[in-house]
Amino acid sequence: MELFEEEIEVYNAKMRLLNWLFNELKYHPEHIRKQLIEKGQQLPLNI
Repeated sequence: MELFEEEIEVYNAKMRLLNWLFNELKYHPEHIRKQLIEKGQQLPLNI
């Protein structure tokens, strides 16, 4: 049960990070947004 709870915590942390990133991207100009998306696609996020 403890392992399951840890996996849920990691999943929730990843979702908070992705939500924060999405909100940040909404406020940046288009050219910066494209650069951030390109760099972000290179990150090893496994959800």
